[in-house]
Amino acid sequence: MSNTRTLKISSRTVASATVVDLEGAITISNSANLRSTLFQTLPATPRLALNMSGISYVDSSGIATLIEVLKKARDLNRDFHLFGVGRPVHDVLKLTNLLGVFQIFATEEDALEAHGER
Repeated sequence: MSNTRTLKISSRTVASATVVDLEGAITISNSANLRSTLFQTLPATPRLALNMSGISYVDSSGIATLIEVLKKARDLNRDFHLFGVGRPVHDVLKLTNLLGVFQIFATEEDALEAHGER
């Protein structure tokens, strides 16, 4: 498998939020691992911000994972924001009419400052 189809996941705490940095591609081969990581993180943080700036590709399983995490965040009354969404992810979200479903911000700072927009 080439590096363009792998996914690196790392997380860090910023104030009372958790930022998850992603790098690579979200595909059927790694979306279950991403889902598991984010589902484990959600109960422990009031705000989860997903850094999408390093994502070069997302397939339908990746989109399904993001939707599942959004639903789980709403069920737990947690904020779930995306930021740094590049052209590849933006185009897929636009094509699937999901741009308005997610809270999307340009920068990490903007995502972390947003409150109560669930």
